[in-house]
Amino acid sequence: MGRNLLAAVFAAVLIAGCGGAAATPSPAPSADSSTTPTVAPSSEATPALETPAAGTAVPGTIMSAACAAVALRKEAKKAGQLVVRIAEGSKVNVVAKVKGDSYSAGTCGTSGKKWVKVDQIDGASVQALYGVPFVYGAAGFFK
Repeated sequence: MGRNLLAAVFAAVLIAGCGGAAATPSPAPSADSSTTPTVAPSSEATPALETPAAGTAVPGTIMSAACAAVALRKEAKKAGQLVVRIAEGSKVNVVAKVKGDSYSAGTCGTSGKKWVKVDQIDGASVQALYGVPFVYGAAGFFK
């Protein structure tokens, strides 16, 4: 019995030293069958299954610039301060879709009033690149 106790203590110390926790027994199921066990939500993001149509986005969606020199601004306004123009194909991480000034697309993209709120460009943080937490682009210029 002494060896078993010593082995259990040693295993617990090893587990704790590795940053884990010793297992604790689960409580016995109750006789009340009306309760349903709950599952904690996963902290991992679920990848998007489909590429959104032009001008649409969901938080965490990666979209690419459909045209050359797409403007990204401090506000969702045509007259908003220009932060940067990105090249066709540049990838942005869209965190939200917002309503803003209406815009005309011309020969590239689609006209509309929806703008994308962006926190990364080609994998780099907008905050690190330009000192602002987000930039906005006319959603019709992204696919």
